[in-house]
Amino acid sequence: MSKKQPTRGESLAKAIISEYKPKTVEDMQNALKDVFGPMFEAMLNGEMENHLGYDNNERGEKETTGL
Repeated sequence: MSKKQPTRGESLAKAIISEYKPKTVEDMQNALKDVFGPMFEAMLNGEMENHLGYDNNERGEKETTGL
């Protein structure tokens, strides 16, 4: 019987643990912040750009509704 291949999530979890070697819950929380913080920030920036209709660093006139 062949061994089940690890999922991408399982592989990612092993990589995080291997890289950060957390000893406490706080260590694990900090590792997760380091790993996922930039991803969530990029997602939120993309959502705001989509909502506003222009990039954060975009220069020039912007169309607004005057509200």
